[in-house]
Amino acid sequence: MLPGSVLRRYGAQRQSRSFIGAHACSMLMVPLDAAGLRCLSASSGGVVCTTAITGHRAVLCVSVRCEHTTTTVPPPEKKPTANEQVDELMDSFTEACELITDARESVGTTYFADDMEDAETQTQDVLKRWDNLQADLEQQGAVEQLQKLRNTYELKIKQLKAELETVREAGGSG
Repeated sequence: MLPGSVLRRYGAQRQSRSFIGAHACSMLMVPLDAAGLRCLSASSGGVVCTTAITGHRAVLCVSVRCEHTTTTVPPPEKKPTANEQVDELMDSFTEACELITDARESVGTTYFADDMEDAETQTQDVLKRWDNLQADLEQQGAVEQLQKLRNTYELKIKQLKAELETVREAGGSG
């Protein structure tokens, strides 16, 4: 806080915004020179006030340190529709078929173990998606749609598992 003599001497400036802003900060006075005073203040929020009082002027310089933090809030997860789930299932199924073919072609080579691992991982993804799709449709009570999907895709899923097992046996990792 400024001493009373300074406040009386610069009473006119006391009413100005800059002086009030400088006065609002708890200030530490450091002599500037014979003509004026330099008042410094720092708040815990990172605001620094500097006031130089010379003659009949009060100058306030405020430096604000801003800490910007970014928090991204993901949009609420929208449950994919049954058709979107079927599309994802078929994309995953196609990828699994290609990986099983790669594994079959690499039987007896040094690449077989890696190809087989990729094929097994992708096949597990297909099976998981298939189970989730069926569970979602059962939960929704869409019995007719579930039966249609089973009639259309269940044989393909069983064939995928059988092909994977055939390649596993051919490679000797069964």
